[in-house]
Amino acid sequence: MIVAITGICSGLGKALLPKLQRDPEIEKIIGVDINRYKGNREKLEFHKIDIRNYENLKETLINVDVLIHLAFIVIPNNMPKLNEIYEINILGSINAFRAAATQNVKKIIHLSSVAAYGHVPEVKDILTEDAPLLGIKTKSFYYSHTKAIVEKYIEKFENKYPNIRFVILRPPIIAGKNFFNNLKFLHLFSRIKFIPKGTRPDLMQLVHEDDLTNVILLAIKKDYTGAFNISAKPVNLSSVLRRFYGKKSKIFIPNIIINLIILLGKICKPLSRYTGWLQAAKHNGLLINKKIKRTFKWKPKFSTERCLIETIKRIQKKNSKNDNKKNDKYID
Repeated sequence: MIVAITGICSGLGKALLPKLQRDPEIEKIIGVDINRYKGNREKLEFHKIDIRNYENLKETLINVDVLIHLAFIVIPNNMPKLNEIYEINILGSINAFRAAATQNVKKIIHLSSVAAYGHVPEVKDILTEDAPLLGIKTKSFYYSHTKAIVEKYIEKFENKYPNIRFVILRPPIIAGKNFFNNLKFLHLFSRIKFIPKGTRPDLMQLVHEDDLTNVILLAIKKDYTGAFNISAKPVNLSSVLRRFYGKKSKIFIPNIIINLIILLGKICKPLSRYTGWLQAAKHNGLLINKKIKRTFKWKPKFSTERCLIETIKRIQKKNSKNDNKKNDKYID
């Protein structure tokens, strides 16, 4: 079996690749990324390609059986302009799917997100796979908006190419060693004396990279199709933080302050690249994963609590190393 991955240098690409390399059923891996790949090249044929270039992408997918589409702008180190984000996320995804269809790829696995359900006041508190994709309405947050637009395109694509099996995975925030930046904000709680509190319960829901990549492996080999929520159970974030950082008072953040910051992002479009994440924290739902458990016969090995604990311990270890380096400067 030949598998192609767009965004192979992404966090999920790095987590998935070793499992594919160890799998005897995977004969060859085609890796596509705009960044140069550095790592183990066993079974790997790497192509440095911008997914906005349809012709180059099409040539790389010859004889591919399964395409795993991971390439997407999430939280880049250097934030591009908004129109470039939309080009990469939407045009890049469309190019990947069209190229796959042209080369008769049998299956496409698309990594979507809980963000496709939207971050607007009317988003449901509990989300099953048939919940509306209100990311279409979340125009002030590029990530949610583009995830929903791509999923809407997939609906039309499936009608045009009914022979291609499509699997859409919708995870929440991903945790693990390749996704440290996703939860780096947790280190703030070791510095401040309080825990911010909004109007919603401070429940957090994660999925570990190991659980998510295991599902992708199942999706490659099994004849499953459709959209699937993939997540661990939510946990009370405050209770986990108190365990590590001691008792802290909760400081209520009035809605008016949060709304003003979000409004600022709507007025000044470049700021929406950052304020959108605050909007996501304010308006969000919790994923129900019954469908994937039933269909894939899968359950997560890592709880949300375990993901948080591992991340906080990694942060503490990193902070300790940094403190030691600072102290060494003062030793003769």
